Amino acid sequence: MSTALTELLEDIKSIEPLPQVATRVMQLAAQPDVVPSDLIAVIQSDPGTTAKVLKLCNSSLYGFQREISSLEEAGNRLGVQTLSSLALTSCAGRYLRDYGYADPEAALALWERSIATAVAAATIAERSARVERHRAYTLGLLENIGQIVLLRFVPEHREQIAAAIFSGVDPVDAERAAYGLSHAEVGARLARKWSFPEELVEAIRTHHDPRRSHGDLAFASVGHLAEAATHRFHVGDRPGETVPYDVQESAFTWLELPHDSLDTLAHLLRVEIAKARAIFEIA
Repeated sequence: MSTALTELLEDIKSIEPLPQVATRVMQLAAQPDVVPSDLIAVIQSDPGTTAKVLKLCNSSLYGFQREISSLEEAGNRLGVQTLSSLALTSCAGRYLRDYGYADPEAALALWERSIATAVAAATIAERSARVERHRAYTLGLLENIGQIVLLRFVPEHREQIAAAIFSGVDPVDAERAAYGLSHAEVGARLARKWSFPEELVEAIRTHHDPRRSHGDLAFASVGHLAEAATHRFHVGDRPGETVPYDVQESAFTWLELPHDSLDTLAHLLRVEIAKARAIFEIA
């Protein structure tokens, strides 16, 4: 095993997990008999998450005529799945933006791409009807979480990877050459370490190539096409850092979508991503 891979695996072991509330919310939201009060009991154990969820509830996204002042009211008005999405977004935002990266701009770009990918995944799932919208949102939000390790612990390889990509190497292959693992494989290891649902772990692992999935091919395909959309619209790109993205045509088949779906979604996704930037305080 190479020194770089050995060090990377140690970094995966040592990295702090997402707030426990995020994992518990995911577990509860997957249960068929869950009710809003079950989620509220978990969310309100974290004052920061509670405050952020209430702020998002009162944003222009929902347009309620009067202010929502409690999680109980939020749960009654929004329901289990939307409440869980808001809690996950709050936890992920605090984690991705505040983890202490060597490059704060890269951390902000990762957060912007994560939000955009979540919005794109939910939109694509809604059009497809093969994947539940809120499951798709969660996958889009978390599928690139492996980049936390790469940004936080091994930023010295970024120039090497950028040079390889510029010369025509596939980005995932460039990561494997530098680290021994791609960010998708790192993300899957993190997700399993943090006790994410196994279907989510597998979709994170294969979101760049859903053909490799041993789980739900449609679920992995939503994550794949969502990221393809954010790349196509250059979300989170910094000058000189546009990265190519190899779209797998089979993903459209598994989702029963026409192959020009990303083009037909262009306007809708731009509008929704612009809303997300404002709501989630992305400059």
